[in-house]
Amino acid sequence: MNNSTLHPYQAFAYRGRSFLCGAQARANGTFQPVVFCVGPAPGRQTELPRDTDAYATESEALRHAEQQAMRWVEDHEDVRGLE
Repeated sequence: MNNSTLHPYQAFAYRGRSFLCGAQARANGTFQPVVFCVGPAPGRQTELPRDTDAYATESEALRHAEQQAMRWVEDHEDVRGLE
């Protein structure tokens, strides 16, 4: 049984790329960052690899989700899309 809850996503953009960032509440009261890259095809969302760390607050997890999205862009500067 999955006792975690995913809070609503927040749109985040960085260097022309669009992401949805969220924080998944875990049964132990911590939050795990969740990031989806949006596009390039309409309706396409690809989940980035999950951060293995858990954070004490939802806002902290969201901040780390945004940082993860920025790192992904920096690591994939030549990638135009997740084709």
